Amino acid sequence: MRSIHLLWLCALIASAVACVAQVSAAEIAQSDFLARGISSYNRKDYAGAQQYLLKAVNGEFKNVAVAHYYLANSLMQASKTNAALDEYERCYNLAPFSSFSGYCRMMLIRHGKNPDAVNKTALEKQPREQPKEQLKEKQTVVESKPATDPELAKLSSRLPRPVVITKESPPASDILAGNINYRSGFLGEAEIRKNRAFEKVEQARQNLTRAESLTHSFVPSAKSFGESDEEFRNRRADAEKSVTSLLDPFRENVKEAETAFQNESALFESCLNASRGFQY
Repeated sequence: MRSIHLLWLCALIASAVACVAQVSAAEIAQSDFLARGISSYNRKDYAGAQQYLLKAVNGEFKNVAVAHYYLANSLMQASKTNAALDEYERCYNLAPFSSFSGYCRMMLIRHGKNPDAVNKTALEKQPREQPKEQLKEKQTVVESKPATDPELAKLSSRLPRPVVITKESPPASDILAGNINYRSGFLGEAEIRKNRAFEKVEQARQNLTRAESLTHSFVPSAKSFGESDEEFRNRRADAEKSVTSLLDPFRENVKEAETAFQNESALFESCLNASRGFQY
């Protein structure tokens, strides 16, 4: 009888150990999804990163901002812009003052979304502001200051120079006004001008991307000690205005380059048609 009881006890212990092992394995597998996803992203295996990170955000990492951040980046690398923006929104909602919130905010603004409207619910969940008397006491010790002009000037000096868009001669309008023989004879030069204009577009776009990369860290992503939510939002808004003033010339430069390329492309098409015997 005693031996039967001992065997039953051993079986019970073995069953419990097996259950614990299964739970531990499941937990490890869940944890591995995030780690493997980040590892795949760092190796530029964006398809693999999406696979792991989707499992992570649909599991125990649903409310972990960094999981949504890497998933958003992986989706953006795969040109899945809409899905990526959804993940940037979720990341920004979960951690509006994190080290990577500034980049999420920049991507949302760049694609026409309003991060403040997206993050309204998250901001309401933040702790209530302290009484003004307490804030005044803290501000006497540490006071947050907006970016100074020298800081902005230093940032501006690091930015690339906009592309110089030169007007081609003769103007495309003059060539288009010519007869079919004149346009047909201009085909070779029109192709050169079109390729040159395309290179300007590519260079202008690269300059804009580089300028955005250099300026996004200028926008604060975390509060200073003793700073209220409202003060932080105002400081961030001021920084965004400064960044916008720096980026606007690059955006205008891209538009100007694209317009020039469209004109030269239209000229090339007209010359090509003329060489084939078409009037237009």
